[in-house]
This record gives sequence, structure tokens and C-alpha cells, in this order.
Amino acid sequence: MQQSAGPANKPRRDFVSMLLGVWGVLTVVPFLNIVLRYVTPPKLNVVTKESIRVAAVEDIPPNSAKIVRFNKEPIIVVHTTSGQYKAFFARCTHLGCVVKFETEGTPRFHCNCHGSEFDLTGRNLSGPAPTPLRPLKVSVQEAAVIVSSIEA
Repeated sequence: MQQSAGPANKPRRDFVSMLLGVWGVLTVVPFLNIVLRYVTPPKLNVVTKESIRVAAVEDIPPNSAKIVRFNKEPIIVVHTTSGQYKAFFARCTHLGCVVKFETEGTPRFHCNCHGSEFDLTGRNLSGPAPTPLRPLKVSVQEAAVIVSSIEA
């Protein structure tokens, strides 16, 4: 004889449905947690510096440059033939490639990506770059070259 699905099986069916619901929640919640952690960026405790020691004076000879990181950004520090130190954010204002210092002919900054060129004041000379390089303040203290985040 077959049993009918009567009132005696209802509590069992409710228990199994509740058990499947709990199992579903316990399966989906960790997956959603992983997805949310992937989508939202982590909170980083980033300390930004207002100034850094770039190099000793003798480490950057006249008519040369040095590229260093300053608050996660590349900067370029140049020692001109006249003895001045100049610093700029080293990203080209066209698409953000890092510029390099060229000494052949007239000293200038050159972007290898699309050919933009800038003079030693950061001003555009040629190429598609829309704006000049952003300058930084440079000082020499105790035979060290110091760059400040305050733009010159």
C-alpha cells in the first residue's frame, strides 16, 4: 500500500525545505562576500610625503637627470649646465608616458610614446601634449637635493 502525502508528511517536508533554504544561504553568502571584496577597492593607509631627499648633489652631475618616485608618481630632477636644479612630474601630459631627459642638441624632455617634447621650464615644444609638465619646488640643503610637493 502506498501512503498518501497527507498531514503526517507536512512537518517533514517543511523541515527539508527549511534545511535546503539554510544550505542555499550558507552557499551564496560566501560567494557574494568574495564578489564584493573583489569589486570594492581595499582601503590602503597611504602616507603622502610633502618632500623627499632625491640624491646627494654629486649624484646628479651637470647636464643630467634622475627619475625617482615621489608619492607613487615618477618625477624627474635635472641639474642644468648653469648649475640649477629643476624638478617636474615625469608623466607626459598627453597620455601619461614617462618622459626622459635628452642632452643631444638643446637639452629637453622627450616622450618616446608620441614624440612630445618639453623645454627645461616644462613648456611644450612639439608633439600632441596639451599642457606643460607640472613643476615641483627644488632646494639644496646640506649637500642634498630636496624636492617638495608644493609646485614651483
